Amino acid sequence: MTPDQLFEQFDALLEEERQAIRRLDGESVHRISAEKTDLFLEIRNVVRENNELASQFRSLAAGLRRNAVLLAHARDCLRDVLAAVVESGPATPFAASGANARLSVRG
Repeated sequence: MTPDQLFEQFDALLEEERQAIRRLDGESVHRISAEKTDLFLEIRNVVRENNELASQFRSLAAGLRRNAVLLAHARDCLRDVLAAVVESGPATPFAASGANARLSVRG
């Protein structure tokens, strides 16, 4: 695969992950995370061989940050909903939810 194809594939994974986060599809988020890790390592090796790709490599960070923020918001929203349903009261930012521990954003 060419470097451009690797970067395009990574961008496509980021978009797919954003869609999965919006759907609260924990199984897909987890699967995509594993795919991103493998692809990231492959891209890193290509960049090591070609320093001209370093700026493209750094640009991946913006997409990763955006998805991390979405994941954090999804987690917080789920925690608040679960707290409201289980405890019938508002959740506080750092309070432990009384919800079943098996429920998570990841599935």
